[in-house]
Amino acid sequence: MAAIIYTIVKEFFVNIHGHPVKARIMSPINDQQSFTFQVSLHFKSKSDSDPNEPASTFTSYANTERHLLGYLEAFQNTLDLGGVIAEGAKF
Repeated sequence: MAAIIYTIVKEFFVNIHGHPVKARIMSPINDQQSFTFQVSLHFKSKSDSDPNEPASTFTSYANTERHLLGYLEAFQNTLDLGGVIAEGAKF
């Protein structure tokens, strides 16, 4: 399997309930029309056994950014309702 090298398009740094969360939007260098994002921490609601880990690829930067911001909003809402932090991507 070939390694995939990504270009970091944009990075976000937010503080959610005292937890520093880093997020970044990336694009493979060989496919400029494909975007994904990574988050340094994930969230888990009280009723879920597994953390909510985003794993989507998008065809536009705007869609990727919108989904990332929606994920961060859901992250904060879940913690507001008693959710917990789960380990995310290491970067």
